[in-house]
Amino acid sequence: MDAIVLVGLGVTAALLALTLRSQRPEMAMLLSLAVGLMIFAMLSGKLSEIVEVMRALGDTAALPGGTILLLVRVVGVSYITEFAAQLCRDAGEGGIAAKVELGGRLLVLGMSIPILIALMQMMLELIP
Repeated sequence: MDAIVLVGLGVTAALLALTLRSQRPEMAMLLSLAVGLMIFAMLSGKLSEIVEVMRALGDTAALPGGTILLLVRVVGVSYITEFAAQLCRDAGEGGIAAKVELGGRLLVLGMSIPILIALMQMMLELIP
């Protein structure tokens, strides 16, 4: 049911924005931003379920809790960054979208440094 609502909302908004764009481009942009935020709000409720499943998988694989949390954060930053960049593109700001994407990549890189350090330490322990 959620997929039908999501697709219905997206297609309806796209058709309405397409109709508005020729006469009132600013209204089409506002509609696009509003619907994008509505979709994001609808999907954010599923986040807690996803985090719980990831934690259960981490417990099954005997991974430290911080590792799973870090992976969830990295995926979250990636999705939010992509969403924000698409909103910027919808508003006609491709340059800002590129900067948002670059910022997201740098954030992900910075967040993954502890895992890279742990991986390097494991590799050094294996080398005699």
